[in-house]
Amino acid sequence: MKVEFSIEEVWQMMDSVVDQFVELEIGRQDRAALRRWRSDEMAPGSPALALLTEKVNEALADVHASSEVSPIKKPDWV
Repeated sequence: MKVEFSIEEVWQMMDSVVDQFVELEIGRQDRAALRRWRSDEMAPGSPALALLTEKVNEALADVHASSEVSPIKKPDWV
């Protein structure tokens, strides 16, 4: 089975994480920098977000592949 996130789904995940950072007790300038980064560099359709989507999907595929291999190598009585 192959599962991949779309650019919009990765953007939603990243947006949720950034929202959590913005809610922390950080300085106004840091909060503004995070918001600018999210809206400028990580906007949907940006090359940076496309790269992030590719990396997330690669990591997901690696985790899935390792979870399929592990049960084959381990005996079921362990």
